[in-house]
Amino acid sequence: MNRHLRRPGPGIAPRHLAGWLFADLFLVLFVVALGMVVSDGPGRPVADASRKPSPSGTASPSPSRTEKGPTGLDPKRHVFGVRLSGGATGRAAGDGSLSAADRQRIVAALDKEVRRSGKGRRIGMVITFGVGPQAMLGAATDLAEDVNRTLKSRRPNAFCGGNVGTRPFWSGGQPDRVEIEVYYINACEAER
Repeated sequence: MNRHLRRPGPGIAPRHLAGWLFADLFLVLFVVALGMVVSDGPGRPVADASRKPSPSGTASPSPSRTEKGPTGLDPKRHVFGVRLSGGATGRAAGDGSLSAADRQRIVAALDKEVRRSGKGRRIGMVITFGVGPQAMLGAATDLAEDVNRTLKSRRPNAFCGGNVGTRPFWSGGQPDRVEIEVYYINACEAER
């Protein structure tokens, strides 16, 4: 027999350990992910075990409306349309001149929507679609831009400061109409 050949001895080959290492790492990731699901955000457990129940046995009241929440945009959009006077889309081409009556319609529609869905919050973003046929794409976009300027100039207190994003877009359809999407901000930094 050849003396230089080694017999396999007790122990595990390193290539067999790789599978166990992978399984252990997967288990660690699972525990971390489970910890994130159980908490209400980073470092905030869902239930605080140190809090004692209220003496009456009822749940503690929800936070008051005066407390500030997260400052991000509420992802829920609030959409409303405004029918404008005849020829409004055509007049908007270039200089974007809305009539006084159209400006009043737009502001009144915004006021109505804010009363209905605002719940004391301010607007964080407005997306306006000027409606018209594709041949009037530029005029409809100009109309949407003029509507955004009108809303910000006529109702500045409805917005969260002067840095609110507004975007004009075109949407196909019958002209002389705008569709406005309003997104509220949960807590306005300008108020703090």
